[in-house]
Amino acid sequence: MKKNKLKYWLAPAGLVLLLLAFTVHSGLLAANQSKEMTVTAKSVSVTVSSASIEKKIPKLTLTGSIEAETSVIVSAKTVGRVEKVLVENGQQVQAGQELVRLESVELANNVRKAQQSIESMQAAYDNAEADYNRTLQVYQQGGISKQSLDSAQKSLRQAQSELSSAYANLDTANSLYTDAVVVSPVSGRVAGKSVSVGQVIGSTGTMGNSAQLMTVENIQQVYAVVNVEQKDMGAIQAGMEAEVTVDAYPGEVFKGRVEVINPVAETSNRMFKTKIKLDNAAGKLKPGMFVKVNIVIGAETQVLAVPQSAIYQKQGLYYVFAAEGGKAIRKLVEIGELLGEKIEIKSGIPENTRVVTSNINNLKDGDSLLIDE
Repeated sequence: MKKNKLKYWLAPAGLVLLLLAFTVHSGLLAANQSKEMTVTAKSVSVTVSSASIEKKIPKLTLTGSIEAETSVIVSAKTVGRVEKVLVENGQQVQAGQELVRLESVELANNVRKAQQSIESMQAAYDNAEADYNRTLQVYQQGGISKQSLDSAQKSLRQAQSELSSAYANLDTANSLYTDAVVVSPVSGRVAGKSVSVGQVIGSTGTMGNSAQLMTVENIQQVYAVVNVEQKDMGAIQAGMEAEVTVDAYPGEVFKGRVEVINPVAETSNRMFKTKIKLDNAAGKLKPGMFVKVNIVIGAETQVLAVPQSAIYQKQGLYYVFAAEGGKAIRKLVEIGELLGEKIEIKSGIPENTRVVTSNINNLKDGDSLLIDE
């Protein structure tokens, strides 16, 4: 009897415990679902911008380097030892300005000797001429034979020849003496100076090396030299405008025009060397500088563009997130050229589409957006 009573008492208690456990589990489940709903409903804070129509100027973008308009190699015309070097690299010089002087004592002595030789040969010529004139007069009077006259004439011709040779020697000596001073053939800046005091130089250089002493670079105007591929040759022609930039002057654009297009491809790379001429009065552009060149190859057009920050790439494809109805909607787009801080959109979205420009790496398709206006 007692066992039956205990059985009837345990049954309601178990039922109560079961109901209590179910209630706790249901509460936890509801709490978790509420938490998940809260996380799902959380919005991502972003900024947006509208796809707009921008101006586009078709350009051919190339890289190259700066080259002086005129670059002249300076070398000595005569053999000698360097006495003075009068310039330094980067120095501005004028045409005819002295650059290097060679030791010239021996050359000056040779000039004096040549002048003395002329004086001697002139005296000998004067005597031979006087003797010939006397002989001719006596011959005309019948006082001497024709042979005597011919002998006097021969002596005169020999004296004349020796005098001419003496003048030629003087010219040579003067030329060598003058060449002992090396002058600049053009106006420009000194570059690549490789000569020093005491060095023996000459037309073939010291110990067979190059006779180049330095170069003089005229950089009042310079060339931006680029190589153009065969596929782009039909797009460029002389006179086209070009914009040149260098890393040394961020944000500064140097404007020029295409002046020289080599009609024959270089054998080394099968590309066509092209030169853009630039004014360089300020001297900012230096030969050898690396440059980026944009050659304008067409008329201005209108294209759709978005900020570059709106684009993200995945597996070789490009996307934007459009802000539609408070949601981030992923759109596949085809991009074109860079337009300053924007990028051309060839297809994928229409004009005035509002695209997300921040936090795009944290977005998924369909995420709720909190737009920071």
